[in-house]
Amino acid sequence: MTPQTQPSVNERNFRPGTLADFIGQKQLKQTMQLMLHSAKTRQATLEHVAFFGGPGLGKTTLAAIIAHEADSRLHEIAAPSIGRPGDLASALTMLQPNDILFLDEIHALKRDSAETLYSAMEDFKVSIKLSKDSDPITMKVHPFTLIGSTTDFGLLPSPMRARFGHSFHLQPYTLAELAQIVERAADKMGFFTEEDALKNIALRSRGTPRVALRLLRRCVDVAISMDEDFIDINLVETTMPILGLDELGLEEADRQYLSALIEIYRGGPAGLGAIAANAGLDMSTARNIVEPALLLMGLIARTPRGRRVTREGHQHYQTFRANGVTVNWTRVEGADQALH
Repeated sequence: MTPQTQPSVNERNFRPGTLADFIGQKQLKQTMQLMLHSAKTRQATLEHVAFFGGPGLGKTTLAAIIAHEADSRLHEIAAPSIGRPGDLASALTMLQPNDILFLDEIHALKRDSAETLYSAMEDFKVSIKLSKDSDPITMKVHPFTLIGSTTDFGLLPSPMRARFGHSFHLQPYTLAELAQIVERAADKMGFFTEEDALKNIALRSRGTPRVALRLLRRCVDVAISMDEDFIDINLVETTMPILGLDELGLEEADRQYLSALIEIYRGGPAGLGAIAANAGLDMSTARNIVEPALLLMGLIARTPRGRRVTREGHQHYQTFRANGVTVNWTRVEGADQALH
């Protein structure tokens, strides 16, 4: 296949339309299928559900699938975009019976808006004030299903957590599941693949389909530049160094973290804040992106006293040092003094 005949590449093109086609999250799919079947049989509105887990694990995709399986309309809103309770109330009153409202990053919902949501979730009504000194006006809303998505379920207020019929923790994907996802996406894009190449991409994907698909697209870029329609292990190994990834998929930020923990704290234990500061990382990046990947790969461990490097972490550190990969400490404020 030549570049001129390539189909449009978009991550949404790769998203499955049914639970049966969704790869991974077996326990979640079984429970969700039971809930959907029960709601249809009873001709009832599906209970509110929450999805929590790291970014890129399929929360938005699952919301779209549930809407499709329930024959419902899906409305997507990013919670940080809701400025006032009235904005949320307006969205809720526009819902039709059995519609599904997907609130992404629901943990970022402001307190007054969250309180407006409580009565809507439980009693299907909202109360708002038109002005500061006016009495609240109560309006009914049609029965609907709320799907809340968050990377940190613990940040949700307990009254909100209690109103979800079920909460699902999305787990990192296995290498076999990621390889399946990559293979299906490559096929849709018109590219042949070999098993070793699929495993190689999966290994570098941090247990996350979104990362796997991003790496696949970069392999496709290289394949197109070479006028190839076959993604083999050699092409993958050619692509990854261009992206700054090593054999485990570590990026510079990951190596900064690992190097700080080993070189400054002699392998630990050390607190996340101290490691992030010395590695030149902001706390959000260290906590939500870097550390989960290093934990998943078994390169670090959490202990009651702090983070420690594992034997595998030391071995991998020695590997990238032996390969000439070094950390640019001069741009990390305070790190050069900490080394002495």
